[in-house]
Amino acid sequence: VKQMSVGVMHAAFLTEDGQVYCLGRNSYGECGVDPSVQNMASSCRRVSFPKHCQPVLRVECGKSHTVAVGAEGQCLSWGDDSKIQLGLGDTRSAVGEERPRTGSRGFLNMRQTGEAMAPGSAFRGDGTGSRAASTSQKNYKDFESHQQSKPVFMMDIPLESDRQVHGIPYPPPSDLKCGDDFTLMLVRDSPDWYPPEEESERLFCCGENGKGQCGRSMQQQQQTFAACRLPKNSKIQGFSCGSDHCLAVLRRVGAKKQELWCWGSNACGQAGGNTNGAVCPAARLRLPKGVKVEAAWCGFTSSGVVCSETSRASDAGET
Repeated sequence: VKQMSVGVMHAAFLTEDGQVYCLGRNSYGECGVDPSVQNMASSCRRVSFPKHCQPVLRVECGKSHTVAVGAEGQCLSWGDDSKIQLGLGDTRSAVGEERPRTGSRGFLNMRQTGEAMAPGSAFRGDGTGSRAASTSQKNYKDFESHQQSKPVFMMDIPLESDRQVHGIPYPPPSDLKCGDDFTLMLVRDSPDWYPPEEESERLFCCGENGKGQCGRSMQQQQQTFAACRLPKNSKIQGFSCGSDHCLAVLRRVGAKKQELWCWGSNACGQAGGNTNGAVCPAARLRLPKGVKVEAAWCGFTSSGVVCSETSRASDAGET
């Protein structure tokens, strides 16, 4: 076993040859088997993936869902999707996407199909009043459980406005983490020909957002993939997820100092803010003078940070 991840009541193990084994509760298919057949994996069970996705490179567990990265950078997920945490799109409606096709999804649809942006299904002028086709990877029928018992490909990350002009998709994620009911994904934002010191990255999140877990806004209870509101042109040095909060250590391009950013629930002070409610959007946590953040980790409702001492001279760039 070269990597493992432990959720609330299930765990996943990644072997040296790229196989994934799951163990524990399987009420939502999080162990990769139909829960109506087996609702508990009492021994390690191998998860079946499409052939071109093997060997698997990474696996992570949430509360009741599991995500993995395939050999060619494919992102797959399975388990509970009731909070749209599997990254399959907005699967809460069985009739497809009815909102106006605007933003990055509308732009990509226009490039791929030639369909104009903005007008809703009722104003398409075809006389049929047909609804827009669903943009989700999966659709659930009425009274069907929102869950997947086999690995399913996640949706492509929607382009932000500054990338829409060129239509250049994001590369495969370099890392991913899971909270209870949400998923975080780290992707490179800068062109691949940039030197390492000028590379920048973005964090994207989907799933439950009732306590600000997605780090963008609290306008939606759940949200599909969208970028966390962190400084642009920054390199993510590390990030971690708790039950419903997150920490990230980043360094802005051209700067030497690393910064600690927090968002999500702060009921137990785990996000470091001045409120016991929620921290959203993401906010920078100021550390005492002479302290440099090196790494950060999240527990269930706690946080830990590793810091080093710095002199005033080094902070000022004199040494």
